[in-house]
Amino acid sequence: MAAAPAGMRWNPPRSREYVAGGSGFAAKPQSALVGSLVLNRFLIERRIGSGGFGTVYEAWDGRLERAVAVKAIEAAGSRGSGRVLREAQAAARLNHPGIVTLYEMGEEDGNALLVTELVDGTTLAQLNGEGALSDREIGEIGADLCEALAHAHSRSVVHRDIKPQNVLITENGEPRAKLMDFGIARLTDSPALTAAGDVVGTLAYMSPEQAEGHTAGPETDVYSLALMLYECWSGENPTRRGTPAATARAIGARLRPLRRHRPDLPRELCETIDACLQTRPARRPSLEELGEAVEDSLERLANHRATPARALPLRLGAIAAAAVLGAWLAAGHGVLLP
Repeated sequence: MAAAPAGMRWNPPRSREYVAGGSGFAAKPQSALVGSLVLNRFLIERRIGSGGFGTVYEAWDGRLERAVAVKAIEAAGSRGSGRVLREAQAAARLNHPGIVTLYEMGEEDGNALLVTELVDGTTLAQLNGEGALSDREIGEIGADLCEALAHAHSRSVVHRDIKPQNVLITENGEPRAKLMDFGIARLTDSPALTAAGDVVGTLAYMSPEQAEGHTAGPETDVYSLALMLYECWSGENPTRRGTPAATARAIGARLRPLRRHRPDLPRELCETIDACLQTRPARRPSLEELGEAVEDSLERLANHRATPARALPLRLGAIAAAAVLGAWLAAGHGVLLP
């Protein structure tokens, strides 16, 4: 990430947040873990987040005397255990400052446990929804994520669930953006965990090939990253609709060019983002080309923070999504991917 210009201070809200996103089986409530010692080493101190793929706790590593995050997943059945092992295998291949580090994996009392670094930061979803990021800061985050994904792809790992909830922004350190949750990652040199036709990912950020159940390669991450940057700069996700069915129908449809929303952004940047959202994976620019377009535009991106008005569509979208989720669950259905 390029250094902030003189006089500009990166100052996201102070909060510690770790969201376990992704899809898979749902972990049952594990409040009994708080106060317990797991793997004969990690003292569980408090619950700090949860999602469809587990519950995350802050814990203390008594051996190395450091704070860590412990992700507890109910290892129900071979498919669930396979997902846990796949996440651990993916994370173990990666060693990059822009990717949350895996320390250890184990199993205890029916729960699979993944121990990772504890990141003091805020999700991109929260910061962008608050209008707390300038155009240049969004660009710097995008450049960071291109570097992190380039590392993952070089290790034959495709994330498959790039979304603002899976990006943590730290107050200090370099880079400031960290990619997390490889719960549905694909190892391109290993047998597939999901069967042909299975749909995995988060609907509103899913590539057309994912939505159709086809094999997801590096081009899938390029699509989802470009879509996320489009949302950050424009204030709206162009594929998200009021219902999951409507969102699914919108995936692969012709999208409004980014420059129609933001004519003040560099033309080359907007054209590259739009090209990355091509329906056919082979027509998309490479991750390297996307990273170069973002890097080349940084000096021309504004330093001032977004106005509350620009952030408003994101907040309204979150409220609408919450309402849909509540209605879906109240009707007795399973977990809904946003």
